[in-house]
Order: sequence, then structure tokens, then C-alpha cells
Amino acid sequence: MAEASGGGLRRRLAVALVGLAATAAAIQGIGYWVAERWVEHESLQGLLQHELSHLVETDAQPTLIAANDPTLRYFRPARGEPVPPALKALSPGWHEEVSLEGKQYRALVADIGPSDRAWLLYDISGVDVRERRLILLFGFGVLAIAALAFWASRRLAARALAPFDDLVQGIRALNPETRGARLRVDGDAELRVIAEALNSYMRALDDVIERERAFAAAASHELRTPLTVIAGATELLARKPADPAPPLARIDRAVTQAMLDLDALLALSRVREPPQATRLVLDKLLPDWAEPHLANLSTQIVWELQAAVLDAPMGSLHIVFTNLLRNALRAAGPRGCLILRCSGTGLDVIDNGPGIPPAELPHVFEPHFRGRDGGTGIGLYVARALAQSQGWQLSLVNREEGGAHAALRWPPVADQTSRSAVSIR
Repeated sequence: MAEASGGGLRRRLAVALVGLAATAAAIQGIGYWVAERWVEHESLQGLLQHELSHLVETDAQPTLIAANDPTLRYFRPARGEPVPPALKALSPGWHEEVSLEGKQYRALVADIGPSDRAWLLYDISGVDVRERRLILLFGFGVLAIAALAFWASRRLAARALAPFDDLVQGIRALNPETRGARLRVDGDAELRVIAEALNSYMRALDDVIERERAFAAAASHELRTPLTVIAGATELLARKPADPAPPLARIDRAVTQAMLDLDALLALSRVREPPQATRLVLDKLLPDWAEPHLANLSTQIVWELQAAVLDAPMGSLHIVFTNLLRNALRAAGPRGCLILRCSGTGLDVIDNGPGIPPAELPHVFEPHFRGRDGGTGIGLYVARALAQSQGWQLSLVNREEGGAHAALRWPPVADQTSRSAVSIR
């Protein structure tokens, strides 16, 4: 049986059934015992009253009564039978517990005349033995019923939870890589509702995966052709000594970085294996990555860099950083200011723009969501997806003093270097 039902539902169902059966048996047994005690009391009291009336009417001798019936003791001083001191203190009427000569009796005392009183006692030793046996039998009965209920509850739980187990096994057998896999919708109505809800979720998940794969395929188709052309042009330019080397180096660097970015994007949809992590010197790489986006811009950039390293795929970090940078540049505008901060535990991109409207803030990482500053609607979504794939945390909040603060956090590298001076660009 599945762990969820076997460890939890089956045990709770068995305990509930055993408890219910034992409680019912206990209530019934107590009811029988109370009824037996009441019947015994009424019958015994009636018997003694009838017997005492008969003894008085027949003027029987007390000694003969004791000889004929050892369970009865009859005392009547008017007929010469002495009364024990323990009985003299009893008032006329019925008495439940009377001790005499080490035994327990029920006693009936009656005034027959002005100076004539009779005592009739009934030995209840046998009744006490029967009560003890009845209680013992009652205890064994409760235990037997509980054992039977436990056995029956296990079988009942197995039969009742069998459809649920089948559903759990069906869920576990699903392969997330197989599109179109669905659960069988049969069995109880309640389980059909669960299966249909899961099938609906899997259909929506298939749609999401299809969109991701389409996005990766489009990126591959759109980027690889121009990158191939650029790579070919780079080779041609490299054969002309008159052309300056720096532009060629920038083209070559752009081609290499675009290829790494493409690998990171394709890894999101599992079209290929995730790219390998490399040791990244962040205080050296970040300015190089930012340079193409800062050319011909008047936005003030304040760099606050610590000498830090990170083990991660270069393409993943490059896409996250450049998307955050582009969004901040659009928000700050040509007269704004950006703070680019990096340490051993993460990086921050801070702008002094108008901030994000509160109604839009919860949706900024959703695919195809475009805020008032424009954009493609896919950058922040891809950035968060890449960050999550690496175990990083990406957040975007408004600042109290104005503007927005994007923060990317990762676990610190054990051998990261010491803090360096702050530079401004």
C-alpha cells in the first residue's frame, strides 16, 4: 500500500473502528451490568419481603429456617432467637450491606408488634462471586471485540483505500518528460474529481512546457544564423591586417557570449544538458558585460564591487545580470543614476527611477508581462527561471526613497577574496 494511505489513513481508520467497537461493547456491557444489578436488587428485595411475611404468618422457628436454607438468617426475639448486637442498631427497612460473622448480607428488618421485631438476612457471597465473574467476562468480551474489530478494520481499510492506492501509484508512475500522460478517471466519484483535477493541471503543464520549448527553438533558430554570419565575418576581417584588432575582439567576444547565452536558454527547456559551471571573477566580468549596454548613454553608473568569485554557468549569470541592467536603465532614463553592487553573496542593481506601480509589482516576473517602461515581457521571467535553476534567489522591490532594487543572492563561495576599493564609473 502507498505510504500515504498505509501509514496514515489506514491507521486512523483502524483506530477509529476499534475505538468505536470497544466503546459500543463497553456501553452495552455496562448497561447489562446495571440492568442485572437492578433486577437482582428488586427480585431479592421482593423475595425477602415475601419470605418474611410468610415466616411471620406461619410463626416459624428461626432455628429451623437456618437449617433448611443456609443462605437465610432469621432472627425474632419473641420466638427465643437472640439477636446479634450488630443487628440491633438496624432500623426497620431494607439494608444493602450488613456484616455479620465475617460475611456480607442483605437485610430486611420489620416491626411486627409493639415489642416484636424480625430480621431476615440473605447471604450475598454467591452474588459477589457471580458479579466478579461477570466483570471478568465483560473485560474479556471487550478485548475480544477489540481484536475482532482490529482484524476487520484492516481488511476494511485495505478495501476502502484500494482505489486511492491505485491513484497514488498512477501518479508515481507518471513521467514528467512524457507529454500527454494522464491518469485514469474511474472508481469512486471523489477520486474521479481528484484525477480530473490532476489531469487538468497536467494539461496546463504540457502547454507551459510546449511554450518553453517553442521559445527555446525560436531562440535557437533566430540566433544561430546571424551568429554564424558574424563568426564568418570575423574570420574574413581577421585576414585583413589593416583593420583594427579591438573591433574584431569585441565581435568575437559577442559571438562567444551569445553562444553561452543560447546554451543557458536551451537548458531551461531541457533541450540539452545544463551548461557546465566555471569559476567567474565577478568584479572583472560585470563591467565587461555592462559595457555594450552603456555605450552612448548618459545615465550615471556607480560601481560598488568587491573582489568576488562565483562557480556558475557564465551564460546563466550573464543573462540574469544584463536583463536586470537593461530594466534598470529603462527605468532610470538618460538623466538617472544606477548603483551596481557586487559581493561574495550576490549582486544588486539599484535605480532612482519612478519605481514599479504596486499593482504591477507582483506580476513583474510573469511571462509576457510588460510594465509601463516597455520591454519584451520575457526578460525578467527568463532571469528568474535561470536563477531558480541555479538555486539563486532573485527579487525586485521598490525603494522608499524612490526607484527599484533588484537583488540576486547565491550561497557564498568558500574561498572568495577580500574586499576591494569602491570604484565609480
